[in-house]
Amino acid sequence: MRYLRFCFFSCILATFISCESRDVVLELPGRQSESHLLYVSYAGGRDTKTMFGDFTSSGSFAEILWSPRDSIKVFTSAGSGQEGLKYVTVEGGKTAVFECKSQNQQTIPSGSLGLYPYSQDATASFASSNKIETIIPSVQHAFADTFDPCALLSVGVATAEDRMVFYNICSGICFTLQSSDYSRIVFKGANSELIAGAVSISMSKPESPSVTPVSQGAEKEIVLEAPDGGTFATDSRYYIMLRPGDFSKGFSMEFYSPNSQQPVVCTCSSFVSFKRGVFAFVSDVDNPDKLAAIRDASSLADRNGPANCYIISKAGTYKFPLVRGNDPDDALAGVSKVEVLWETDNTNRAVQVGSIISEVRINGSNIFIHTPQTLKNGNALVAVYRGNDIIWSWHIWVLSDYDSDAEAQTLKGKLLPMMDRNLGALSNVQGQSLTNGLYYQWGRKDPFPGAFEVSVSGDTGAGTFISTTAGPLKTALSTDINSTVEYSIAHPDVFITSVNGCWLIDAVNSLWGVTSKGSVETAVKSIYDPCPPGWKVPRARVMSGTLHVVEEEAWTNVPYNQSSLGVRLDTESTDKAWYPNNGYISRDGNILMVGQYSCYWSCSPYAGGQAFGMQMSKDMAGNLTYNPIQYGKLTGEGHSVRCIKDN
Repeated sequence: MRYLRFCFFSCILATFISCESRDVVLELPGRQSESHLLYVSYAGGRDTKTMFGDFTSSGSFAEILWSPRDSIKVFTSAGSGQEGLKYVTVEGGKTAVFECKSQNQQTIPSGSLGLYPYSQDATASFASSNKIETIIPSVQHAFADTFDPCALLSVGVATAEDRMVFYNICSGICFTLQSSDYSRIVFKGANSELIAGAVSISMSKPESPSVTPVSQGAEKEIVLEAPDGGTFATDSRYYIMLRPGDFSKGFSMEFYSPNSQQPVVCTCSSFVSFKRGVFAFVSDVDNPDKLAAIRDASSLADRNGPANCYIISKAGTYKFPLVRGNDPDDALAGVSKVEVLWETDNTNRAVQVGSIISEVRINGSNIFIHTPQTLKNGNALVAVYRGNDIIWSWHIWVLSDYDSDAEAQTLKGKLLPMMDRNLGALSNVQGQSLTNGLYYQWGRKDPFPGAFEVSVSGDTGAGTFISTTAGPLKTALSTDINSTVEYSIAHPDVFITSVNGCWLIDAVNSLWGVTSKGSVETAVKSIYDPCPPGWKVPRARVMSGTLHVVEEEAWTNVPYNQSSLGVRLDTESTDKAWYPNNGYISRDGNILMVGQYSCYWSCSPYAGGQAFGMQMSKDMAGNLTYNPIQYGKLTGEGHSVRCIKDN
């Protein structure tokens, strides 16, 4: 297996501009009485067409030049946006001067837009945002070792009356062929992505233009015709230009011979992301094994870094680094294989294996996860092995279109946002069993199945677990051997039961990040924290011998909903935060008190194998009693986690 590698290619073109600083001043020729002269450059750095040049020994790019054949279309905010002005090269080279022969055009205002190459039908608008509507050709013409000049779009923004800076717009694929017996190649996305035809290019942020399809006129495939009406050569590179974007289910390329209607079809079935201004290179692309081996992925370890839990909200292929918890420098060595230990959709029926996570694999220093083409909400536990021993594991939380940041709730009077649902929950709708989420033993990074029911009758409220592909909950009685952190890491799917209520033989108070020095307590996300990137388990605080509420929680004016069996907390908006009474796993591995009780872990230890938690319960008369900070909760019990923003 290998990745779809995004790289830069050799291409010294007479029709393309070089990397030139916008601060370079070109001495303009004398202005003619009926023309306007415009100095044109490209934005510096990675947004220049010199991205397609050769690297020299010094690491710089080869020159790419304008020629007298080049022309651009310029739109001014004072114009109608339909006609535009045609500028043609009068002085080319590394830098260029373009001329507009118009009696009325002596200057252009700053903010005017330019389009290369010139298109008679392209239009622009300046009312609410600076946009150009044009076409990425769906039929392109191949040139050996270079581009179709009509297809590689760029858009410019005027910075002065005689200065305009351009930015690349397209992405694409560069390839070689193993056979020369083709006259036509068809490229298309596997999920009917709109990749060519009519597009709208927004230049509100010139450094990062957005390119979106226009519903009327967008195309789902691109046809590349062989040079000069003949066939492709095996010793040349060819290019297809397309709209930048993600291919959630991959793409295909069809290769047609002149005398055959039956094409050679090669398919990439993995998620692939095509970035603006960057081309992907594949050699011998008509070899079916080459595209089939491509694996690209979105990284689940975003700007907030790695974690023990990752959220997947859209179908596709994803990757995350082989490191312990949130420490990017603590790499896992000697990994031999990866497996899915269990999957669940949080119901009482076991899902089919592969319905939540269809494939996991190791490639280099990353784990790659592939979902089914139709995303199914659920949870999974993934583990890596060294030989026959598990050395680390991760919780994969699959929840369609879920944006934890956008859906977060700030509780009344507090500053830091909380998640709007329990860790592992598939809903936040009051009264639904899918709000119950998963259970955690305090200090452990791995989840255990939650309760299927919303409520259970009887004094104990003895509930049932949601079903997983691994069958009933695995348990192991606490002993000197298995009451250790090392055992918990090697057995992430084993709930450690105990007589005294503590799963650890020797308590480790800092497992979830709390450390104390004298009277000063600090809490940072630890490598055992179970929350996704950017989130952590909230903390509790003890001051002057008085128990205080968890800092980040609001427990005033708590309304209890008896019919839905839970607590609604006030937020800074009009919404309520729903905390279900979802029961807990007892020290001996049974679910109790479903619909009657709940406890939400803090990261703060108490003493003697106990920790602080946020506890809610109802008495036999149905009245709510709660203790916002309950010390003495046994760490060997399984309770819920509600993550807080990690600031």
